[in-house]
Amino acid sequence: MPNKLIMSMEIDASESTVQNAFSDKSTYTVPDYQRPYSWKKEQWIDFWTDLNSIGENDTHFLGSIVLIKNETGFSRLNKLEVVDGQQRLTTISLLLCAMRSRYKETGDANGIGELIDTEYLYERDDRNEKHSKLSLSQYDGQDYENILEGRENAIDNDSRLLAGLEFFEDKLSDCGTKELDELRRKLSNQMTIVVVQCNDAGSAFRLFETLNNRGMELSAVDLMKNALLQTATEKYGGSTSSEYINIREQWEYLLENVVHELNHPNRFFRHFIMSRAKPDVPSNVSSRKLYDTFSSIIRSDLEKEGIEIYEYIDEMVDVSDVYMGIINSSIDIYGGKQSKKVNSRIRNLNDIQSSHSRTLILRSIEEFDDSTELLDVLKLLESFMTRWRVGDLTTGASLDRIFSDLCSTAFEEAEPVEKIRDRLKDEAPTDDEFRAKFSSSAFKQNSMTRYILDTIEREHYSTGGGKTYDRASVDIEHIAPQSALSADKYETWKSVLNISKAEYENQYRNRIGNLTLLEESLNEKASANPFQQKRDQYKLSDFQMTANVRSNYTKWNTDTIETRSEELADIAVDIWDFS
Repeated sequence: MPNKLIMSMEIDASESTVQNAFSDKSTYTVPDYQRPYSWKKEQWIDFWTDLNSIGENDTHFLGSIVLIKNETGFSRLNKLEVVDGQQRLTTISLLLCAMRSRYKETGDANGIGELIDTEYLYERDDRNEKHSKLSLSQYDGQDYENILEGRENAIDNDSRLLAGLEFFEDKLSDCGTKELDELRRKLSNQMTIVVVQCNDAGSAFRLFETLNNRGMELSAVDLMKNALLQTATEKYGGSTSSEYINIREQWEYLLENVVHELNHPNRFFRHFIMSRAKPDVPSNVSSRKLYDTFSSIIRSDLEKEGIEIYEYIDEMVDVSDVYMGIINSSIDIYGGKQSKKVNSRIRNLNDIQSSHSRTLILRSIEEFDDSTELLDVLKLLESFMTRWRVGDLTTGASLDRIFSDLCSTAFEEAEPVEKIRDRLKDEAPTDDEFRAKFSSSAFKQNSMTRYILDTIEREHYSTGGGKTYDRASVDIEHIAPQSALSADKYETWKSVLNISKAEYENQYRNRIGNLTLLEESLNEKASANPFQQKRDQYKLSDFQMTANVRSNYTKWNTDTIETRSEELADIAVDIWDFS
């Protein structure tokens, strides 16, 4: 079935032989946002094997290349910007360079080396000026030009391009003219590529995202860099201007210290954009809209607000340090005890997988000089996100819309905390909805469940103090064991629970009422015991929640799980409120 996204784009896609792909009146350019050439011996061997395995009447499909058409004026060659396919195009060109060298070594009576130059490696415009058919980015550009011009001695020994060239030269070293002709024919006429040309970078990115599930987020960031540098070049008079150099260096800082440190690099950019007062973006910025939104900001929106591009990127760098502090729960703005309190709240939000709330956290840190108001917002976010997660409500776009809109409206109010409180309370599950979900839901063994049990322990059972401990080191204890109805060692539990294995696992095993906190050493001893013996282990625990189970229950079955789930749900409604 045709892909609706692809059908809606202005693209031109066709399957071409390598010869046809290299023969049109245009050049391929790998932009600076692309990473360096990265293929190694493993990929070269595969490529070489595929080439040699093509039968006389067969073809071999190399894959697709995604390009952006940049039409130029009369007598100039059209430039095709390579969004995807750099590795294939570069490898083909390296093999052609190796073939050119080998033809010359064999005497080249028919001038094939020169033919490779004119038909594949170079292109001439209408003024007969020669241009490289393929131009690589700043990382590889000079090395590739040296290879084209036969100046391999000028290339460092650790060059990946030089290694690729030498690999193919070694493979061709014993080939005579007849064998070379056969390999060249296979490469030119029997290897095929789908060439996809898009009219703009946005379409190219969305197509790349559709065709490639790998590396989608990084490709968005890469395209953003390209748009940024192109715009900076046009605005500040070239790549040697101080403004351009500053922008480029600051972006490299972001790549090194933020993007390469995150599993989801586009989140920082989305959260930054939505958190800003100027230019204001009141709606959600999804991964799919990130590139278009960023392009609009740097190309027109900043100018409307009187903000220079370099000022915006400088601000982005400053905020990136705060963002990493949020991720690592290491904010150091307020000093001493206040920062400790802030980081404790942020860690709670991280444990309940509340990445979407970072948009509002960033803006709150910027707006509030005193930690008191920030702590109020963080507490409200904890309540909201806990109710949202337990309620199993949709995430993503809905949360982004809420937090982005609050950044646009709340801080215009005289009492922004109250505005935030009212909005989050309106959007969150009600007390009755939260109570019902909390009582009946299955809780996974993860950081969120550990956070919930820990918070109930601290705020309800141990209000007078209690033990000091690291939440991450504590075990989630299943009072009725997880395998109570499937493992032989739990035979006594089968008669106590008196339900089917499926019913237990689907309705009771992971209910909040069947869970408590327990020290790791005690958990190992208690795990296989019937409830009476577990109570003896619970007596040794310092957790008041667990002590409560021991003192309040003399038996453990589905009824007690139901009862305790309802009790904890009532407690949860009071803890995660909006007061």
